[in-house]
This record gives sequence, C-alpha cells and structure tokens, in this order.
Amino acid sequence: MKKALISVLVFSLGVLGIAQSIDYSDVKIDKREMLKLVNEARMTRRFCGGKRQEAVPPLQWNAKLAKAAQKHADDMADNDFFDHIGSDKSTVVMRIEHEDYLWMAVGENIAMGPRSVKEVVEGWLESPGHCSNIMNGEFTEMGAALSHDGKYWVQVFATPR
Repeated sequence: MKKALISVLVFSLGVLGIAQSIDYSDVKIDKREMLKLVNEARMTRRFCGGKRQEAVPPLQWNAKLAKAAQKHADDMADNDFFDHIGSDKSTVVMRIEHEDYLWMAVGENIAMGPRSVKEVVEGWLESPGHCSNIMNGEFTEMGAALSHDGKYWVQVFATPR
C-alpha cells in the first residue's frame, strides 16, 4: 500500500510540475504598437495611484534604449530572475551608458508574464510607479523589448543630454 501511495504522489507532483510550466513562445512584441499605446496614455490626464498626472507630449522611439532594454530582458530570461538590477549588478543607467546614450533623465519599467503589448502596457498603467514613468513629462524617448523566451518585458525611458 505504501509503495502505491508514493508512486501516485510522485506522479501527481510530476504532472503538476508540467502543468505549471507556461509556454511564452507565442508572445511577440510590436514596437510600433508599444509606442502608440504609451503615447495614447500620455495624451490623457490620469491618476497614477493617488497622484494626478497631466497629459504630456509623446515619446520618440530610440534604438539605443531598445538595445539596452533587450539586453536586460534577455539577461532576466537567461539567468531566471526578475529585478531592475542585472545579473552583472548593472543598473538601467549603466546599461544605457554602455549603449553610448548620454542622458539627463532615465527610468525603467519591467514586467514578467503578460502575453501581449496591450496587456503589459495596461498592467504598467495600473501600477502607480510604472504609470508615473509612462506619464513623466521629463522623458522624451523610449525603447522597449521582450526577452527571447517571451516572458520578460523591459521599457526604458530617457531624455538625451
């Protein structure tokens, strides 16, 4: 009886482990859609948490910021962590400077798990800190990326010097 019970438990744990593994291979990023949704959000006065944010000018896409975002997204995927600090202890400032971006203001949003651009932007807008980054009128440029496994999103905001 004990052997049968142990076998059932092991089998059940194995099945649960497989069921909990989520496939993100179908998740894609559309950079134009990302910029469009962010700029639409910036056109409307809104509350980020309890703080009122006025409408602000649209952002421009920046390839250097997108490259820094891509490297951080892939770092999180490759090293299985979720943080603004990279596996090499890098910060967003260090990552954009590594891309030769000279900045006056910088910010970063990260997310894990959303399955579409729309879903990740909506999630960021519902989070006070992330929403504040999106609505920050000091930022004039943005780059964003999705990790190669489709699980991690990174959005980098900045203003060039």
